[in-house]
Amino acid sequence: MKCQILFTALPSLALAFPGMLPGASKEEMLNAMKARSESEKLQDRDLISDLSGVVANTVSSLVSDVEGLIQSLASGVDPNDKRPQEGYEFQEPGSGDSRGPCPGLNLLANYGYLPRNGHVSLSQVVAATAEGFNMGTDLSTLLAVFAVLTDGDLATESWYLGGDPSGAGGLNRHSTVEADVSPNREDFYNGCGDNHHLSSRIFKQNVGFASQSANKDFGLDTMAKHYAANAAFSKEYNPWIYYFPFPSIVSFAAYAFYPNFFSNGTYGSGGVANYESISSIIGAKLNEKTGNFEYVPERWPENWYRRSYEYDAVTALTQGLAIYLTNPIGMPFGQLGTANLNLTTVLCDIYQGINSIVPLFITGGEEDVAAAVTWVASKLEPTLTGTLLGCPLNALSANSDFSLFPNSNTEGGPLNRPPSVEANTGDNVYSKVYFTATPTSPLCSHVATA
Repeated sequence: MKCQILFTALPSLALAFPGMLPGASKEEMLNAMKARSESEKLQDRDLISDLSGVVANTVSSLVSDVEGLIQSLASGVDPNDKRPQEGYEFQEPGSGDSRGPCPGLNLLANYGYLPRNGHVSLSQVVAATAEGFNMGTDLSTLLAVFAVLTDGDLATESWYLGGDPSGAGGLNRHSTVEADVSPNREDFYNGCGDNHHLSSRIFKQNVGFASQSANKDFGLDTMAKHYAANAAFSKEYNPWIYYFPFPSIVSFAAYAFYPNFFSNGTYGSGGVANYESISSIIGAKLNEKTGNFEYVPERWPENWYRRSYEYDAVTALTQGLAIYLTNPIGMPFGQLGTANLNLTTVLCDIYQGINSIVPLFITGGEEDVAAAVTWVASKLEPTLTGTLLGCPLNALSANSDFSLFPNSNTEGGPLNRPPSVEANTGDNVYSKVYFTATPTSPLCSHVATA
């Protein structure tokens, strides 16, 4: 049965990993994937080195620039699109409520458009995203189906917005719906498993790009620059970057969601993707003394209006793809064109790709097979020792049976996480500042501060 799980996935893998088809040697495969030009790699490094200049001295000026934009917009929108509606009151999530990497869904739960405990069903999400943000049914259904399959329960068509009580599923689960290169969360590896709290340094970077834009807003051009910078950072500093085809589409499309869903009014038709709207909806509260952003519960700002017509899947993919092309990341091998491309990272990508298409209720089966394959491979390739098909433990998300991972109980392993990581694993640990320093390596020392 466990082997059958793996074989069932092979047709999909053949499409996603064409370099792995029969007839290609290991050397040919790796050489083919290293074909990206040196000049493109240098551009990535230049972009990273320029970021410090982008974000310097911009926070205060941006806050000043956006003052009054909410009120000036109100006369040009449909009163029926004002949110929240009567009967939907904001409540901060409690300690047992599940919240995770998607600020829009977190917000809808905070107002009661979704169950406040964060345990949601497919039909509830389709209805709530339409009512709250006017997301097209085709887009919300596509995202929700994949969330149920890989992060939730097929029998009830439900999942958790953050982690689930078993620790196995929910949107916090890495390498399924959630992928690296988020608009406001750190990569799973660099964040030492914290892929669900707002990163102060990433949003500060986003604010910097917005302050330099013509309209001083978070429009598509601003978000494209933000994506390009985050992609460059991940390719440079995250050797285990995860960018399997479907989750990667969710990743870069999310940059287009900022102006299209979080804008006050309809983006492109008078709506403004300004600082007040964006910062409130994603839960970023500026500390004007330190210049850092505290992560607070997501909420709509006063006098906020949703878009007046649906934002569908085709538009999201079209706009997201344009953003992705500003700095493409190899799919499914995110290490393409970087010094991190090698046998172990390729095998890790393959494992995570298998993991992302295996339904949550049978996870563990593919891990059993992968653990056995790893044991055999490690006898031939010593660098694979202590990994699961090349993946180090802190590059892998929680799953249903950690006993199958080599060294899972060793210090720093998923069953014995360091205190600095354990303290930040909760779904909704708000009123803290996360990641003021740039995590160029996963030191597990970027601890939230009160």
